[in-house]
Amino acid sequence: MSNTYGNTYRLATHIEMYILTSEYGVTIYNALAELGLERIAKVEIFDKNCEGPQALDKIANKWVMLIIYALTQGKKRYSELQRQIKGVSPKMLIQNLRTLERCGLVTRTVYPVVPPQVEYSLTNLGESLVEPLAILCEWAYLHMHEVKAACERYNNCDDSKK
Repeated sequence: MSNTYGNTYRLATHIEMYILTSEYGVTIYNALAELGLERIAKVEIFDKNCEGPQALDKIANKWVMLIIYALTQGKKRYSELQRQIKGVSPKMLIQNLRTLERCGLVTRTVYPVVPPQVEYSLTNLGESLVEPLAILCEWAYLHMHEVKAACERYNNCDDSKK
């Protein structure tokens, strides 16, 4: 209990610091969170015709998050992204870059030089995704030890109890 309480306190402290540095961002986040909770309460998000889950399908994976974060630092060439994002295969990197470009989150600029030079950067829509992803990643950071401990408990549990 104290561990969870400690994380709640740290999260509250983080939010208080965040309010001091970016009052508008927190206000927008709270409004978006309330809208999302209302939509879930109305069960619209579970409707197969709801476009929300379709949009989430495009952005809800670890590689997309890491690509978005890397591009917050400015324009990047493919090779720079590949070096920076440890563990991503060339196939996964290019697939995710293409998906992000198709969804309007990333711009791909090709320069007419030999050999061709390609740079990727965030669009305005992509930049609007940075703050919500940062909040999600902060939650993951604050709770990573609890999640790891829960996974270890589950993995060490007798199979008959799973």
